[in-house]
Amino acid sequence: MSGSISAAQVRAGYIAAMGRELGELFSAASSELTWMHWRWRQHQTLFGEKQSRVDLLNEAAPFFFRMVHEVFFEDTLLAIARLVGPPESVGKPNLTIQRFLGLLHADVRLQNEVSLLVEKAKASAQFALHWRNRRLAHRDLDLVLRRNQPLLVPPLASVTPKQVDVSLSALRDVLNHIEMEYCNATTAYANSPTPGDAEALLYIIKHGLLRRGERRVRLSRGEPLDEDIRPPEVL
Repeated sequence: MSGSISAAQVRAGYIAAMGRELGELFSAASSELTWMHWRWRQHQTLFGEKQSRVDLLNEAAPFFFRMVHEVFFEDTLLAIARLVGPPESVGKPNLTIQRFLGLLHADVRLQNEVSLLVEKAKASAQFALHWRNRRLAHRDLDLVLRRNQPLLVPPLASVTPKQVDVSLSALRDVLNHIEMEYCNATTAYANSPTPGDAEALLYIIKHGLLRRGERRVRLSRGEPLDEDIRPPEVL
């Protein structure tokens, strides 16, 4: 279900293969998981692969990129927590992998297989649920005020990229198992192309910093260009 076809065509294909209710749910969950992978990839491209990239970003705009780091990171944890969450909250239906189980009752074998994968995904996402409950969706006051009651107020554990990768992999397993059953295909969530992404930005930042260095050298020598004295305005 990939290639150059539109999102509407992809959705229609899932509905044709799975039926309307399951197909619509699967299409929505698949889209959500795709965006989760895209956002996490931007985070890792900028901050998780090479220290030299982090140094480059700190040289360019350290405050801004610290905020970018936190936004991508926290958004990924929230997205994981949402997708493994309960089918309903306060009487309102949620987009979650747990909703698949109620739509697979006609195929007990598949329902049991997906149920095991859903439980694995939920278990792998416990770190995200803790962060959502104590820091992201709500602010644990005792945690914020750093009250030293370790038995009553356990610290919020740090999260490693490996935990995020494992959780995303478990979510992929749920959706790909269903897609293989109905469509004889899977989706390469972890490898889908993202042109104009964070890596493209890194090249522009590196070029800009080189230009800034050259400008400083010209100014120190008293040999400025006109653009050094009157740089173009920020659009």
